[in-house]
Amino acid sequence: MASTIHINGLPFSCTDVQLRRIFVPFGTVELAQILKDAYGHSLGRGIVQMSSPEEVEHIFGAQQLFEVEGKHLDIWEPRDGSEGKPPEDRRLLSEAA
Repeated sequence: MASTIHINGLPFSCTDVQLRRIFVPFGTVELAQILKDAYGHSLGRGIVQMSSPEEVEHIFGAQQLFEVEGKHLDIWEPRDGSEGKPPEDRRLLSEAA
């Protein structure tokens, strides 16, 4: 298992700092980054890297639904370097609940 998770469904106003705050209760957040287009506008997606795979497991094990500004977030683990949309064999947090 990797220590990186991807997040879809973020409000366009969400910042890196807000994204980091969501995951701090689960461990050490090494990176929290909102993905942006060439003009610096949010794509509504982000990447979070925790310090260990066990912390990612803790996020999924909590079976908590995450929301920001009333928007439900889809949280998933990339498989084998997959990028963009989650692949069909992904593990979604919403499926764990």
